[in-house]
Amino acid sequence: MKNVALFVGNDIFSWLVCQDLIAALRDECTFTVYFPLAKSAGRTQEPAVRRLGLYEREVLNDFVFPFVGRNAAACEGAYQPPALFLAAAGVKAHRVLDINDAAFISSLGHMDGVISLRCYQKFSADYVRAFSRHGKLLWNLHPGDLPRYRGVMTLFRAMMNGDRDCAVTLHEMDEYWDAGPVIARLPAELRHDLSFLENMMLLGVQSGTFLARQLMRAEHSEAITAEKQGDSRYWGFPDAQTLAQAEQAGIELVDHDAVREQYLGLFVGDRFHPLAGQFCAGFDDFVRAHGHD
Repeated sequence: MKNVALFVGNDIFSWLVCQDLIAALRDECTFTVYFPLAKSAGRTQEPAVRRLGLYEREVLNDFVFPFVGRNAAACEGAYQPPALFLAAAGVKAHRVLDINDAAFISSLGHMDGVISLRCYQKFSADYVRAFSRHGKLLWNLHPGDLPRYRGVMTLFRAMMNGDRDCAVTLHEMDEYWDAGPVIARLPAELRHDLSFLENMMLLGVQSGTFLARQLMRAEHSEAITAEKQGDSRYWGFPDAQTLAQAEQAGIELVDHDAVREQYLGLFVGDRFHPLAGQFCAGFDDFVRAHGHD
């Protein structure tokens, strides 16, 4: 698999997968990373969901990444900000306003595969014509067990349903959301003693190597049988009533202290690291200053 385009969301799950995938296959593939502009959700989200975005995206991009960038020589975490990691790996990165622009799709003609990691824009049928119908890979890595959990925040829905396990699903893309044939699943424990975001981060650190294995299977022309999806359900963002039910059931979207510790461990080091106190204080200050409600 010579040339692979990665479309990467600006959330923590996406970046964990992206870095691990590139690190695993940097000698086998030439990656190009595209960061698509996040489009509006189209309706007003509940305050708790907006707060989730603060921890999942804003604190990551506007505090964690800059902090680690300023202190790169001292940080000992396994993960780095995109600018540092991609430069060191020799990987080009671009921001994309509209992934479905005809000229942009044409510019991907030399790619052998396109992989979406929580891309916030829907891939049009033009991608199917340009890639799938020419024997090229057009894949999406979905954090959820398809087809039961299409859509967004699927691990939260699985927690609400009392599931003890979850999965990340790799599937072929078509012009519909999360609907193409399933290539492979990675099962994982769904921990109800943790918040939704903690579970997402744990799933993220497992998913990059899983995706790398599937790419190598394709590279070595191993027989891959895609499984057509059966009965499905699409989940949107939870409403106020659902969030109230989750609170009564003891299900949290975010645990501030626990998520802060996860970020610390992933990017800086353990709580005894010389920068731990400064990191945690800055994290707390950022959340206080940028809380939506």
